[in-house]
Amino acid sequence: MKNILMTIKDCDATTISSPILEKTIELANNCSSKVHIIHIVPPSCEPPYNVDSKIFRREIAKELRHKHDFLLHIEKYLQGVNIDATAQLVQGSIISTILQQSEQLAVDLVMLGHQQHSPLYRALMGDAIDGLLAKSSCPVMFVPI
Repeated sequence: MKNILMTIKDCDATTISSPILEKTIELANNCSSKVHIIHIVPPSCEPPYNVDSKIFRREIAKELRHKHDFLLHIEKYLQGVNIDATAQLVQGSIISTILQQSEQLAVDLVMLGHQQHSPLYRALMGDAIDGLLAKSSCPVMFVPI
């Protein structure tokens, strides 16, 4: 396993001691793997009619800078523990972006944090995980968060 793709769902809730990061470090060390870290942001949209577009763009840019800085912090942390790591902030839909990045980076494993949801939540919101599993050409590992 030479390449691992680790997805970060929530930059604000992920820390150095998060289970997904700990499991990624363990696997990367055991297999001498390179880690590709991605966080996916939704495509940009138009501001609501009652919000100034300049303020809206400035706030979006501020949030994206915060997320990018966080990803660079995680990248530097992994490099500090002797793991070859790169981080990217990617824009797009979740499933198609994960599939596209996994093919483009030729990863051997995709790691996702996963929270258990009720059947009602899955019925109302759909389940992106099922779509990812059906279309992925490489193994997917779910880490409980």
